[in-house]
Amino acid sequence: MSFAILAVMVIVAGAVVRSIPARKGGGQNKLVGYLLMGAGLVLALMNAVVLVDVGEVGVQHFLGTVKPTALDQGVHVVNPLASVERMSIREQAFPPQGGVEQIEAQTSEQLNVALEVSLLFRITAANAPDLYQRIGSEEQIKRSIVLNAVRNGVRDAVATKSINEIFSPNRREVATDMKASIQAKAGDRIEVLDVFVRDIQAPPRVREAIEQKLEREQQVASEQFQTQIIQEQARQQAEEAKGIAEAQRIISEGLSPEYLTFFYIQQLTEMPDGSVIYVPTEGGIPLIRNLGR
Repeated sequence: MSFAILAVMVIVAGAVVRSIPARKGGGQNKLVGYLLMGAGLVLALMNAVVLVDVGEVGVQHFLGTVKPTALDQGVHVVNPLASVERMSIREQAFPPQGGVEQIEAQTSEQLNVALEVSLLFRITAANAPDLYQRIGSEEQIKRSIVLNAVRNGVRDAVATKSINEIFSPNRREVATDMKASIQAKAGDRIEVLDVFVRDIQAPPRVREAIEQKLEREQQVASEQFQTQIIQEQARQQAEEAKGIAEAQRIISEGLSPEYLTFFYIQQLTEMPDGSVIYVPTEGGIPLIRNLGR
């Protein structure tokens, strides 16, 4: 708009200079006036050509009236006296530059927790003119819509969760509920792409109780694992005892007198010379015999 005003001022100045009566023998005033008017027209034409960069839309407004259709990326010819407000339709982080929004909320047990939250959002191109009409520039949209939606949405989502659910390992489920709540608060004015829960802090007493609970759960899990090991060892020992008993039964059933006599003779043939053996007798008195020559 300021560029268009400058063009009008240059054209008016050229017309004024042109209208000044020239002195005898010279027409410099008319020449200067025409040059100024030409420069003003060039400035006006330059202001009529608008370039919208990639990832942006342009909102055209003039004398308090906003054109309902946004300008897509590319070159456009517009009213030279109108202004064009550019807005990004790319994914944006809130807070910007990797920051986090610190929010205090209450759980379903009325316990206060402090959260660090960030999100990705996007301004819809079709909604840009209406947002500019009702709220203002892109920065004003962030301060008005995004900030309020994040704070109220996070508080509403946390209010439905217990302290155990908030501090559960599955924090992604909590972030998903926050995303739905923030989107409900923002409506269709912006699109919430993702929500990230960076950190959650509870009061000291609650934090100590949670840590003790986690320690007890880990201890119970360790004891259960040790019990499983003992049960597995007992099972293996029982199977081993069954195997030994079965082997003894098979051996005892196969030890007939004929087999024992055959085994005795076979062992005698395999013993080296000079071995001393005990020969059983019917009277129960063993005889000692020396094998060999």
